[in-house]
Amino acid sequence: MKKIFFYTLLLCMTVSSVDSLYGQSIELIKKLDQKSLHIAAHRGGHLAKPENSIPAIEEAIRSGASIVEVDVRATKDGILVLMHDKTLNRTTTGEGEIAQRTYAEIQQLYLRKKANGEASDQVIPTLAEALRVAKGKIIVDLDFKEERKEFVAKTYDLIKKEGMEDQVLFFLYDYKEMSKIYRLNPKITLFPRARSMKDLNAILKMKMTSIVHLDESFTAIERLNQLRSQGIYFWMNTLGEFDDQAGQHGKDAYGSFLAKYPFVRIVQTDFPGIWEEFIKTL
Repeated sequence: MKKIFFYTLLLCMTVSSVDSLYGQSIELIKKLDQKSLHIAAHRGGHLAKPENSIPAIEEAIRSGASIVEVDVRATKDGILVLMHDKTLNRTTTGEGEIAQRTYAEIQQLYLRKKANGEASDQVIPTLAEALRVAKGKIIVDLDFKEERKEFVAKTYDLIKKEGMEDQVLFFLYDYKEMSKIYRLNPKITLFPRARSMKDLNAILKMKMTSIVHLDESFTAIERLNQLRSQGIYFWMNTLGEFDDQAGQHGKDAYGSFLAKYPFVRIVQTDFPGIWEEFIKTL
């Protein structure tokens, strides 16, 4: 079984041939080309540390993950911070919408150790602080949750200011926004979601990125393996069913995931450490 997975991955490995064709960070693609399979830590190492916290980012780095996923929102006075929910209730000692609180106000709050659990000693970090911790150590996937779209440009400006253009993926729920956002800074790698093969074909036709988020509905293995061999990076999640199985039964539960989705190159998970242990067995 180990040999099957190894040869499947080896067959699909290739040096990216799309660097010169797609508008994205060539340096980031070079980093991804160094491994056949990459692990992305969902909300950082949030099972061990408060989600979207500096310690969670540090835990993702320690686990060996290639990428850390964090969520971005803005305060009432326009400070970009890490926060998944629209409200403060679940993950902090505060209440109400974060967009209705100033940065000074939220700095009086503490992140919870677990959802709705006891308070930690950690405060809500700014995006700038998070980027500085990750710089030179791990790629950052920004899941932009802020509803006020004017903050996209501010986020891009901050990425450039912090010298992180080659270390950031900017996730898009709607690939149709790609052209507009791409023009802000073509050096920053866009990372759109495809919900169908039609979406995927449209994304690749735009030639603005070679990294695409897929879901479990994608089953055209031959075509997707072909695209992988051409340098397209497919991202999928094991959040939920597969992570639950690995958490209960150990790392070998991930074998069925790779057998079902052999074209994947990046896996987002709540268990980056378990995934890294599994990869060592391939």
